[in-house]
Amino acid sequence: MEITVDTHVLIWWMDETLNKKLSKKTLKIIADIEQTGTIYVPIIVLMETLYLIERGKGNLSFNHILANIEKNNHYKIIPFDTPLLKIAETVKGLEAHDRIVVSTALLTNSPLISKDKEIGGIKGIKVIW
Repeated sequence: MEITVDTHVLIWWMDETLNKKLSKKTLKIIADIEQTGTIYVPIIVLMETLYLIERGKGNLSFNHILANIEKNNHYKIIPFDTPLLKIAETVKGLEAHDRIVVSTALLTNSPLISKDKEIGGIKGIKVIW
């Protein structure tokens, strides 16, 4: 199985003290996929993670989170490039960073793990929470 993760999901997953913020279903899915599937991480999610950590919104360092992603072959960082931009142009009604996250899920044809209710209404996207 493959999934795409939103920013809050990545932070709450990586920081075990925040795991309780994730649904039980989400915890199980990520734990399973981290061992056997692919977790797509949009580059904008990493940028937002860096921003939030610099503002004191997380307990872990950005380098710790990035190192965990880089050492696990089940994570794949998805860059913001022209093919993704072309998909983002078709996604309407969201802020730029959410459009990139949704576009990543569409590009990879994977469900998006997110608590963001606005994203759930986008055509063609399957949101898991």
